[in-house]
Amino acid sequence: MKRTAVLIDGGFLLPQLKLVYKRHATAAEVYNFAMKTLEADEELFRMYYYDCPPYEGIETNPIDGSTKDFGASALSHARRILLRDLSVMDHVAFRRGQLSFDGWQIKRHTAQRLMAAGAAGNPMPQIQASDVYAALSQKRVDMNIGLDVAWLASKRIVDRIILVTADSDFIPAMKFARREGVQIILVPMKGIPKFELKEHADVIRTVAP
Repeated sequence: MKRTAVLIDGGFLLPQLKLVYKRHATAAEVYNFAMKTLEADEELFRMYYYDCPPYEGIETNPIDGSTKDFGASALSHARRILLRDLSVMDHVAFRRGQLSFDGWQIKRHTAQRLMAAGAAGNPMPQIQASDVYAALSQKRVDMNIGLDVAWLASKRIVDRIILVTADSDFIPAMKFARREGVQIILVPMKGIPKFELKEHADVIRTVAP
């Protein structure tokens, strides 16, 4: 049996599961998916799940002055329950990142509309509150994944690492693990991984939720 660690980028997996279930996924569904990534000759060492707790701040829309309580949303509630339940499951390690509020940004279609009006010499349309969105960015998630890949490989704790992601930022960690003799299995879901990711993975594995 091949001792195997499953590393899941939650920000990548959860939107994919939502497309399947038409709702927010539960901790049990995330765990069950992780187990599906394993093949018959692989024994789970540990599942590592990387995600950020939901943003809890209250922010003011710069267009109309309305406020939005991010912590009160249905998404925040579902994410809190998922992370709470998943973190206490057997053989699961939750690696916590942080969401940062980076201000308000104009939506792409609104920016295109403004540019089209300017190019045509027409009066600029008025921007509505719905034309902007809160920009939230993940902090520390990618670094945590890279560090765990390097640690698992350098200590030869596992024979294989399954990565559920399609992010090419992990290529340096993948290359390091392979040099240490650990096999890298990439699970890109329905996404089409970049050539560089394929190049530095031993196997591209298709797993349906």
